[in-house]
Amino acid sequence: MTTEAVVLERALTVMAICMAIQTVLCIGASIAMFMAWRRATVAAAEAKAMAEVQLAQMRGYLDRMSSRVDEAADAFVRGTTVVDDVVSDVRDAMGTVRNSVGSVASVVTAPRAALAMGLLRGFQVWRKRRAAQRLAAAATSEL
Repeated sequence: MTTEAVVLERALTVMAICMAIQTVLCIGASIAMFMAWRRATVAAAEAKAMAEVQLAQMRGYLDRMSSRVDEAADAFVRGTTVVDDVVSDVRDAMGTVRNSVGSVASVVTAPRAALAMGLLRGFQVWRKRRAAQRLAAAATSEL
């Protein structure tokens, strides 16, 4: 055999060995990628299950909170309704009292008011006179 054929044969042998190594490496990489993909899918499924459990817990908390808020709002509405009813009753009663007492007040109020004003002025004059007498007594006792 000629040297060219020997060199060509060796080159082909080296190429065949390199291609076999490359194939083995590609198969190994494919197996590693498949295993990593399986692990990632399992981890993703676990994370999804944990998130669903947390969402279920949060939904339970929100349901409980919303029921408490609804109860508080219902109590507030009932309270405002009762207050509104009481205010309406008081307005009606005041209107009735105003109408029935209006004529009596116009007859009775004037003399009573005059008497009250007179008594108030009398007490004020009496208090001023007593204060003046006390000051006068204190001034004479100092001398």
